Amino acid sequence: MNIKVDNSTIRIGRPGFRQIFANKQFMGLWLAQIFSQFSDRAVFVLFVAVLTAQQSITNSYTSGIGAAAMTSLLYVTFTIPAVLLSPIAGVYVDRWSNKAILICSNLLRAVFVSLISLSVISQSARLCLLLAFFISVASQFFGPAETAAIPRLVAKENLLHANSLFFTTMMIALGFGFAIGEPIISRTGISGAPYAIAAGFLIAAFLVAFISDNKPKKSGREAWWEELRQGIAYIVDNPPVFRAILKITVLFSTIITLNIIAVGLAQQVMHIQPFQFGYIVAAAGLGMGIGNILVAKAGHHYAHTLLSYAGFTSLGLFMSLLASLGFIQTLIFPMFGRADLFFNGWLILVPLSLALFIGISCAFVAVPTQSTLQAAVPEALRGKVFGAQNTAMSAASTIPVILAGLSSDNLPGGVSTTLLIMGLPTLIGGILQLSRCAKDLSTGKSI
Repeated sequence: MNIKVDNSTIRIGRPGFRQIFANKQFMGLWLAQIFSQFSDRAVFVLFVAVLTAQQSITNSYTSGIGAAAMTSLLYVTFTIPAVLLSPIAGVYVDRWSNKAILICSNLLRAVFVSLISLSVISQSARLCLLLAFFISVASQFFGPAETAAIPRLVAKENLLHANSLFFTTMMIALGFGFAIGEPIISRTGISGAPYAIAAGFLIAAFLVAFISDNKPKKSGREAWWEELRQGIAYIVDNPPVFRAILKITVLFSTIITLNIIAVGLAQQVMHIQPFQFGYIVAAAGLGMGIGNILVAKAGHHYAHTLLSYAGFTSLGLFMSLLASLGFIQTLIFPMFGRADLFFNGWLILVPLSLALFIGISCAFVAVPTQSTLQAAVPEALRGKVFGAQNTAMSAASTIPVILAGLSSDNLPGGVSTTLLIMGLPTLIGGILQLSRCAKDLSTGKSI
């Protein structure tokens, strides 16, 4: 059959990746996401390199601050706009041209990144942090505008497949995006790296220039804070939307925390070098890719809520199993006279397999939940809702990351205890919600 998407008629057959790859406008948005997100991660690495390379980090403004503390300060600088500005940015995403926001966000970031090459900025820690703040401000408009564009460019039947692609690349960028910064800096030098990274933003701006635009309302606008209040009220008054945002927020916080404690896992359980934690992240990333494909295939046959709670249940199970490896290593192996046995060598397949299944579980939560959210929210409110979602994700990930780092270093059992503290409540909560959903489905009640 044919379906009208804005002013374009797209032929829709059976929902699948073939239909998604044939949608040139969606492909433009997806490719722009890849260039934008990887460039965004590389920017952080570039700032770290600049701040730690220049002796100016010990000037009068930052006297006594070491490289680690400066990196933490940089992280906070990038995070503040994400927490404070995302909901406001969402209001203007609904007011302004969606395409213009996507283009301008990438162009502004390209310009700001290029400014790092100026010696007056690269040699001043204060100016570097100020520039990082402005780059983060520009990024806050790209996220909700991009998410709001997906249901406009893609037929509802293909939202699962579209989101599976977006979440796959988002998680790959989250896990490996920082890794591309070092090769760029090594090949181009600190002075040339800003232009190389800016090129990624420019390519993203070029790609989104060809997608169809929204039709923002040009009259009857209220003050931005009133529109923001309406958006928040919509979320609070719609339990399915509220639950979807809550689930995505909890999942995002879990993923970020797992990335943080992967270093401790490599060190304490696998007894490999801390910098080799990438094996764990790679296994989880592969699992997310596999899971996204499985969800895209199965999502049309099962209720999305059922899939998401099944994902939480399996996520809690595999996190708990991964946590148990540390206790097996310290309690069980010595009982058999193998205190020297660790989960490395051929046994490394055990933690890597569990990480793979954790990634698959994450996909079962993320893809159907985000697809349901996009289909449910009216176009006039998408910017506000997804802006609020970005704020919740950024704010909620901060405290767990700090607590996970402290508990991994200080609690008995270290990273294994931390994983168990995260895994068991997730498993129990998932089982309870999954049984409730199954019961509702058996009685014909809507979930």
